[in-house]
Amino acid sequence: MHNRLKVRTTEAQKAAADREKEKKLQLYRNTINDVFERRSRNEYDVLALKSSEGLLRSNPDIVTIWNYRKEILLHLKPSEEIINDELYLTEKCLQVNPKSYSAWYHRNWLLDNVDPSPDWNKELQLCTKYLKIDERNFHCWDYRQIVASKCQEPNENELKFTMEMIEANFSNYSAWHYRSKLFSAAGKDEESTKISELSLVESAAFTDPSDQSAWIYQRWLIGKLEPSKFIYKVSQIKNEIYLILNRKLPNNYKIIGLGETNWEQFDSKIWYKTVDNVGSTKIQIIDEVNQVIDNLSIDNVQQNIFNLNISEQLRLVLNGQLDSLRQLLDMEPESKWALLTYVLLLYTLKPNNYFKNCLENIKLLKELDTKRKNYYHDLESRYQIEHWIANNNNNNMDSVNLKGYGLTAFYHMHMFLFNKNIDLSDNDLSHSNLNHLKYLIMCEQLSLKNCKLTNLDNFPALNNLEVLDLRENKIQEISYKELTKCKSLKKIILDKKQIALDKITQCINQSTNIEIM
Repeated sequence: MHNRLKVRTTEAQKAAADREKEKKLQLYRNTINDVFERRSRNEYDVLALKSSEGLLRSNPDIVTIWNYRKEILLHLKPSEEIINDELYLTEKCLQVNPKSYSAWYHRNWLLDNVDPSPDWNKELQLCTKYLKIDERNFHCWDYRQIVASKCQEPNENELKFTMEMIEANFSNYSAWHYRSKLFSAAGKDEESTKISELSLVESAAFTDPSDQSAWIYQRWLIGKLEPSKFIYKVSQIKNEIYLILNRKLPNNYKIIGLGETNWEQFDSKIWYKTVDNVGSTKIQIIDEVNQVIDNLSIDNVQQNIFNLNISEQLRLVLNGQLDSLRQLLDMEPESKWALLTYVLLLYTLKPNNYFKNCLENIKLLKELDTKRKNYYHDLESRYQIEHWIANNNNNNMDSVNLKGYGLTAFYHMHMFLFNKNIDLSDNDLSHSNLNHLKYLIMCEQLSLKNCKLTNLDNFPALNNLEVLDLRENKIQEISYKELTKCKSLKKIILDKKQIALDKITQCINQSTNIEIM
């Protein structure tokens, strides 16, 4: 029996492993307790730094320890050697966990706040090294964005780097995302840039239609296309002129007209000004060089408000991509990313029968991609409301009728600022925020009949609202107290199946009439 290896039983092996685990756990507890005790004694020296190194190398995500090290470093006014040791520690920690928020943040903090002469170019090389190891490490991509800004790396070089990473793997979402950040930061909205990027992304998307990365970038590019018009409508309410916009004004744009006083902001897309006398003056949007971008006279409505401002050359490129998508969908009719992009392009270009085709394909998307059906419901709601506005925006109409459109979300409610009678009945608004109705400041009659509402949370103070139809909903009694904010409310229309009248009456103004139908 001599010179033979003794083989432990399974039970013995487990017991030995448990003892080793307990030993390591006890050492971990002792070390972390020691660090916390040092911190409680306000020890800010090199020994205190050394005491936590082992902990962080085994677990780089103990935020409290990193915070203690920051305190020590700020007290020490460390030498170059200590700073280099700290940088080395973060690098070792990132080798343990390359996606450690704490380690990446500490490295950035160290260079920003402690190192008197940080080498940001070296950091850029470090990022390249880590992204070669793990191309989808979004923590490193985020850090690279900071570093590139610090060392003033030309955008062209970073775009070239993202292109190299994308060519290595079309599925690198982080590289696509960083590319979009670079274009946004540089303000690259030139026509040639859009065309070249669309061509690039089309090649990537069609290489692997099941990969969503390139499709997402393509949809981002399409989303960057802006409507040609800023102003939707200008109208007067008492002694105030209201300007309704289709999109937010850039910070360097201005509104001029009706005197020298400044326009005030009701909301990001609603501006107003108090005036004594109103002439036929046009309201103008001017850019940073005082060029008129858009204008409209009072009591007028802008037509084709949702049409995009694209040149014939860009339109040809987008039409080419639309044709390519049709061909791809003929071969792969269940490619959901291609189908969604096809819908967005249809709505962007608005060819014949585009609206009908959009709705049909959104219906198909709901069947193919059930996990995102709520997104498709909301997209359909937006398209329905925009289509109604585009086809019903004459000057003298007081009423809005969106009854039974299958709406699940409120879009463009600010465009109904002047309408007095609004019908949103027979829709599914149960998950929408009723606060979006705050724009209906001139509304006198509002129908939310059969909208699957269970409460009136966040119902806004509509001071001109007189009649509210809430039939065929299952609203909690206590929720009716929200309506007390509507000071002119005279009538609430309910049906016999709804809750007890005495409980509702307790929640609302006694002068409000409850009509049962």
